[in-house]
Amino acid sequence: MAKVDWTQRRIWLQPAAWHYLLFSFEGRISRLPFWIAAVVLNIFAYVADRLAFDFGGNPASAVIGLAFLYPSLALAAKRGHDRGRSESYLLVFFLPAFLTSFLQVLGYMDEAGHMRAALVMLGIAVLAAMIVLVIDLGLLPGEPGTNRFGRNPLE
Repeated sequence: MAKVDWTQRRIWLQPAAWHYLLFSFEGRISRLPFWIAAVVLNIFAYVADRLAFDFGGNPASAVIGLAFLYPSLALAAKRGHDRGRSESYLLVFFLPAFLTSFLQVLGYMDEAGHMRAALVMLGIAVLAAMIVLVIDLGLLPGEPGTNRFGRNPLE
C-alpha cells in the first residue's frame, strides 16, 4: 500500500483503509493504526458475540469468534511485519483462541465436566498469548528502516 498518513482524520472514513487493515496480510503498519483498528474491531466483535450468545448460546458465539479471527490475524500480521515477525509467529499465539472457539462450536463449553481442567489451562494460554501480543505488537516500536516486509510506515 502507498504511504498513508494514519494521523489524518479523513483516512478513517475511507473503506479502502479499513479493507487494507482488516483483510490484507501485506505490508507494515505502525502502532497508531493498529490500536485504532484493534479497538474498533474488538468493539464490533464484542457486540456481535453478545448478540450471537443471546440468540444461539456458546456455539453461535464461537462462530462469531471464528469470523473475527481472520481480520484479527490480518491486522496482527501487518503489525508483526513492522516488528520483523512472520505470520507463523502469530499462529502460536492465535492457536489457543482458535482451539477455544472450535471447542465452543462442538459444545464442549456448555458442560465442561471432565474437560474442565483442560479448558481452564486453555483459557490461561489464551490470556497469556494475548498479554504477550499486546506487549509485542501494541507497545514495542517497529524495526527502523526497510525490512523484508516493506518500508517503515513512519518514514
